[in-house]
Amino acid sequence: MIRNYKTIDYEWLTRPTGDPFADAGGFVIEYLSEKFPEKDILELIDYITKIYVEKWGGKLNAFFLNSKITQPAFQGPRKIEETVKYFGALVKESEPSEIGYCRITGRKTKLFFGGRDNSIMTGSGTLINFHHFFQKGISLSKEALIRIHFVPFACQQLQGKISLMQSSNKALSKLFVRMTIERNLHEIGVGLSEGVAKSDYNKPANAIFNFVDSALSRSAEFFEGNILPSLTLYHFTNFGASPETQLYQLPAKVFLFYRTCLQPRFIEDWQKFVRSHYYDGQHKGAKYNLLSGKFEFVKSKETEVINFDDYKQWFNRILNKLLVDETIRPEILRWSRKHPFNFDIVSIYQQKIIGMKKETIIKIKELAAFLVREEDADKIKKRIKLLDGAKNASALRRFIIKDVVAANYVAMNENPIVTVDDYVNYLFPDGSYWAEIRDILLIAIYQELHERDLISEELKIELESEVEEEVIND
Repeated sequence: MIRNYKTIDYEWLTRPTGDPFADAGGFVIEYLSEKFPEKDILELIDYITKIYVEKWGGKLNAFFLNSKITQPAFQGPRKIEETVKYFGALVKESEPSEIGYCRITGRKTKLFFGGRDNSIMTGSGTLINFHHFFQKGISLSKEALIRIHFVPFACQQLQGKISLMQSSNKALSKLFVRMTIERNLHEIGVGLSEGVAKSDYNKPANAIFNFVDSALSRSAEFFEGNILPSLTLYHFTNFGASPETQLYQLPAKVFLFYRTCLQPRFIEDWQKFVRSHYYDGQHKGAKYNLLSGKFEFVKSKETEVINFDDYKQWFNRILNKLLVDETIRPEILRWSRKHPFNFDIVSIYQQKIIGMKKETIIKIKELAAFLVREEDADKIKKRIKLLDGAKNASALRRFIIKDVVAANYVAMNENPIVTVDDYVNYLFPDGSYWAEIRDILLIAIYQELHERDLISEELKIELESEVEEEVIND
């Protein structure tokens, strides 16, 4: 970028600030200045403004209210002219200003008023009590206001609102902006651009996890180092009388777990499990075909086959639960009754997401192996029924003592299978939830059966009926 204006602190046009909108705008400026190194900042403003007006028809109402671009009184070229004129006045510092500290950069400099016409989600002059000291707008440096003008080029449309993805990892934040800019430029180049780029997804959870998939497939450099990245999706609109922002946050621990599940030794099991949990109200009763990876929907005696590109738009129970920090243990249990599933995934989930001790997982797996030690379908079925029927902590404790501890003693095994230390510190420690121990033990038992191919046809039919009953009662 050519630096023609001494009044501009060019470093603060791209330097990270911690403000999601200003940072996104800075990434856009950085990208465009690399693409057009011969342009100065006012020329980049002119370039992006022409896109907003000539390619997008001035459709920035979700960002700016009554701005020079969205102002109905201005038409075509006038929108561009007035916008460039305004930013030219900022650069020349001929706009009304005062000395103070910028609310975004924290610098002491000349400040200009920002409202809903030139900044995002900041209130307006008619709501002066929104601002400190009853100011008529938020006090910002010209660099911050310039950055915000570029924000629309870094965003995507999602569910009728605007979405912006930001991360604690700067490289990930830049990746989302870069992917969005490249998409916008491509659509403009082929004449398909009508406004802010549309996300390939219409559900926030699906969009977030798809972005993680894209990042992982591009480079591992985004995830190096000791600090794990988190993601935040800003889902907002600054339109009319009902401005709104909703945040969707993917914590670092979930990011790590999800990345682990995409490793070669886990991905097949994980993908089958996740994809089988897509749901759409218009396709109630659709069944997931494990072999084809597609949903099959029977209607009027005809079977409609639904590909991933179509059903990826549906609500996904697993992804949504991971995003809102709800346990997916019930879904894993239901899946395990019928399907093999790498127990290491369960172990990692319980340790990294739930906080279960590693020793507890090891002990549960040991108990599961003990409970299916005999290749007797009737005995296995009886033990599963007893464990499944434990509806409180007392019932689970009785099962452990009678069917595990006592059975191990009767078998005259040399070593105890559950010590006092195991019982107190790992199976039933203070603050633990008994149902969690029961469910993980059931999951471990089912996976032992799958691994050893011990599920008889009789037991398999019974387990499948239990799955159907759970689905009905869910």
